Amino acid sequence: MDYKKITDEISEKILSYSQDSSGWRVIKVSKNVTVSSKPSKEYAGNIYRGEGIIEEVPSKIIPFMYLPEYRSKWDKALKSYSLLESVDQDTGIYHSVTHSYGMGLISSRDFVDLLHVKAYPGGILTTNSISVEYSNCPPTPSCVRGRNNPCGYVCSPLPESLCRSVS
Repeated sequence: MDYKKITDEISEKILSYSQDSSGWRVIKVSKNVTVSSKPSKEYAGNIYRGEGIIEEVPSKIIPFMYLPEYRSKWDKALKSYSLLESVDQDTGIYHSVTHSYGMGLISSRDFVDLLHVKAYPGGILTTNSISVEYSNCPPTPSCVRGRNNPCGYVCSPLPESLCRSVS
């Protein structure tokens, strides 16, 4: 599998979602986050985007979003999350397992995702991921194998050590 080609394509797609201003419909606004959606051009259904301002610089935020030692602490949907393979210093294959919900009516899911961190000019940092087939990680027996479309976080620096975060 050509991980470099996949990560290049996904990285550009995630950055373009954050910069695209046309066709988004605001569906929820809270004190700190605005969630928007628009129809996907690739599959039936919508794509979603959350935006907010964080009081920190991108280089401190991005590791918190994806490294297992941090994500396991803040993402309460996860039962487990681990790095399966480092492809290079900025790319890895990660395995995550979610909790079941609704007293077991919604089964646990497991995901195998290729994740790449990319820096852009102007101090922009992104995480970019998509589900991949990975023979070294068969589906977890008690879970349903889930699949993620292209997703990630885009953190753009703002004055006064603030950051615009888009996911």
